[in-house]
Amino acid sequence: MKQRLKIIFVLITFSLLGIIVFQVYWTISAYKVNKEKFDNNINVAMQKAMEDCKVDYIDSVRKVLVRRLSPPETTIKIDTLTMPEKMSLSNNWSHMRFEGPRLPPDVNIYFSNKYIKLNEPYRVNSSLLDRYKSEIGHNATISSVLADMATDIPALREKVLLVLGMYDLQERNFRNINFYKKNPHPTREMQLKFMHTPMQTIYDLPSNYKTADSLKLRTYYISELKKNHINSPFGLRISAQKNLHFKSRLNYSETTEVVYDYHGFVHFKSVGERLFIRAVFTNPQHAILKSMLLPLLLSALLMLFMVFCFIYIIRTFIAQKKLSELKDDFINNMTHELKTPIATMSVAIEGLEKFNALHDVDKTQRYLQTSKNELQRLNQLVTRVLDIAAFENKEVQLNKELVSVDELVAEVIGSEQLKSAKPINITYINKDKIETIYADKTHFRNVLANILDNAVKYSNEPIAIVISSYKSDKHINFSIKDNGPGILSDQVKLIFDKFHRVPAGNIHTVKGTGLGLSYVKYIVKAHGGDVTVKSEINKGSEFIVSLPLGNG
Repeated sequence: MKQRLKIIFVLITFSLLGIIVFQVYWTISAYKVNKEKFDNNINVAMQKAMEDCKVDYIDSVRKVLVRRLSPPETTIKIDTLTMPEKMSLSNNWSHMRFEGPRLPPDVNIYFSNKYIKLNEPYRVNSSLLDRYKSEIGHNATISSVLADMATDIPALREKVLLVLGMYDLQERNFRNINFYKKNPHPTREMQLKFMHTPMQTIYDLPSNYKTADSLKLRTYYISELKKNHINSPFGLRISAQKNLHFKSRLNYSETTEVVYDYHGFVHFKSVGERLFIRAVFTNPQHAILKSMLLPLLLSALLMLFMVFCFIYIIRTFIAQKKLSELKDDFINNMTHELKTPIATMSVAIEGLEKFNALHDVDKTQRYLQTSKNELQRLNQLVTRVLDIAAFENKEVQLNKELVSVDELVAEVIGSEQLKSAKPINITYINKDKIETIYADKTHFRNVLANILDNAVKYSNEPIAIVISSYKSDKHINFSIKDNGPGILSDQVKLIFDKFHRVPAGNIHTVKGTGLGLSYVKYIVKAHGGDVTVKSEINKGSEFIVSLPLGNG
């Protein structure tokens, strides 16, 4: 049995370990797949955030162009290619409608300001002008239409930036001249203040543009990450030159480096300071594991369930093994208990047959009484086994009645003193003068008799047993205290198990079936009560049977 149990234990252990290893391998593989998905999502989110920044940037540039292409800074003339007349148009789109013939297919657009006049016009198809005008709506003006076109058409944008750039350079020169006219001998502090005063030209950048760009990109990037259900802390690595790319790891991620030039007119001029930006996630595993929470939880529950099943199976095998051993021990004890009265009766009958005991009345009576006593003992053993089988099948019926406490205890004491071969001293005290209890007389008598019988069997000589009855906490208590060797604490909780007997090494001086205390607990529970044990090694044991006060 032990060898088979070891083999089963080893097989189940290897099976469980195999399942655990597979689950761990699956978890790691799933994490890697989700990590790749995470890396791809943060890159896509960065590209979309850059597109959002570009839209925002173009919109802001358009507003600047609309303002600067409007009078009085810029004058715009539109000439037809087929008509000799030149019309100087104001900044109202309705003035572009000719009275008479429709606007010709192609027109020339001239740009000028107080510092420069471009002799080379920009030629455009009138249908294109109409398309941009219809996209803007009824509020369209010449400057707004040309601003939109300049953001889309590089050739027109070059014309516009040339005019604006020349204007800004001249304005800067005049600004410098005026400063030194007013301050012939400026201090260094005045010069620094003058130099750091922004002019808002197409060549200048805001003093805090890096911070503004970072905040704008971060805002759009967080918005895109949330759309992908990514809530992981990150940092933006911003520099004026390209950075090395660090390889993605299980606990580290970074996006592809993007070029950010959406400040000032850098994006349209293709010259000026550009920023190289990369989003860095130092702890992406939290967001990845969160996305895997349900599969991981189910996997963990499955593994815990497998471990529970493994433990349950092993405990079941151990319990079966223990039960088998207890049954073997029970059979051995029962064999001894049954053979003893049979052997005694055989000897008595043989004496009557072979030694002429039939002619000796006293001897005959003594042999018959011995046989009767052994038959009673045999009957008690059989009855006890049958009672155990009966209450295990829930077949025991209690016939409760009013029972005199003193008479019941006296009867149990007398019976034990008669059958005991050892001198015993049993003291009974009815502390609260309890007269009667409501119980099944036969079964409750057996309860007290079983406990008292064990006390006599296991007590040290001279045997001194104290039986007392008293009330406490709405219960009636019967205490049976002996002067035996005591019971180990780890055995106390097992003594009421069926077939269990307190181990005593290889010494078997006290015989029994291991059913008595199991029967005691069942009957007491059937009465709605409880039985407890207090025991100290070398000081004895005390069994306390408690019944609800309603039973007395």
